Amino acid sequence: MSKVISNSRSTAIIGMDKNVGKTTVLNYILSKTKGSDVLGLTSIGRDGESVDRVTHTPKPKIYVKKDTILATAKICMFQSDITKEILESTGINTPMGNIVFIRSKSDGYIDLAGPSTTSQMKEIVSKLKEYKADQIYVDGAISRMTQCSPAIVDSAVLCTGAVLGNNIKTVVEKTAHVVKMLSLPRHELSDDLGKLELLPSHRAVIIANDQSKVFLEAQTSTEVAEKIDSFLDDKVETIYIKGVLSEDLSKKLLSKKHKNKAIDVVVEDGTKIFIGVDVYNQMKRHSINIYVQYHINLKELYYNPTSPTGASLDDEDLRKALQESTGLNAINVFGRDSYV
Repeated sequence: MSKVISNSRSTAIIGMDKNVGKTTVLNYILSKTKGSDVLGLTSIGRDGESVDRVTHTPKPKIYVKKDTILATAKICMFQSDITKEILESTGINTPMGNIVFIRSKSDGYIDLAGPSTTSQMKEIVSKLKEYKADQIYVDGAISRMTQCSPAIVDSAVLCTGAVLGNNIKTVVEKTAHVVKMLSLPRHELSDDLGKLELLPSHRAVIIANDQSKVFLEAQTSTEVAEKIDSFLDDKVETIYIKGVLSEDLSKKLLSKKHKNKAIDVVVEDGTKIFIGVDVYNQMKRHSINIYVQYHINLKELYYNPTSPTGASLDDEDLRKALQESTGLNAINVFGRDSYV
């Protein structure tokens, strides 16, 4: 197992799309964990199926060793090919049944389906720690990167691949943007923002250059974008977004921002940023600087140079381009150096 992963107690394995090799990475990590370590495992969404439900292509199943602690939906528990001990049933419901904690009493293949919200996942990971799991892994779902939030796990690895595009340039550009969003620096007011007494309805805090504050109430990011208009004057210095920074909100800030006036936008962490490369670059050009309150510890980058559609990118060229654009160690999910 990679030393940078083993140094963290809890790690999220997140995929940028289907067929990027995320389950292969997870199986490798599970197989290389020290025999004395107790593993904890759960998933946002579902994983472990033998056939992809969208592409109908074969998928690798998740293989666990005896004494692994699992948090999975009840139906998935019965579909798992292991002898099991039921530890407890939670009050967290999913389309596949209640989430239950089980201990594997034999090696075998499993089917995983975990909770779908950040608060539920935080509760599950905390419970896995109570069950004395030495290493905890959260298996991600498509376009669901909230599981790598620092509120849930200590670190994360990202999986990418040729399925994102039929050329290296496209794959690298998309991957580098996601890495950049997940790795944004903390703002100097991050600690102070954490001390604010916010109501659940407070979705934004607008801070002026005299440090006066306006607390904006809204239900959705769309409503924030609609309401923020009247507060965007030349005194605004920092905007703290409690929730999602969407493209609609970002474009609103671009349209209303005063010329030659820099504004800092602070989000909780990089998983809450849903803007594309073009919008992000526009914001940079107009001196709208994006920061985070909590930093994500993104450890490594895994890539699959092939896709089910037949695309096959040059392994060495892709690896070098990914490492140069992200600054992360890039590892082929099928490479001999990592998967012997």
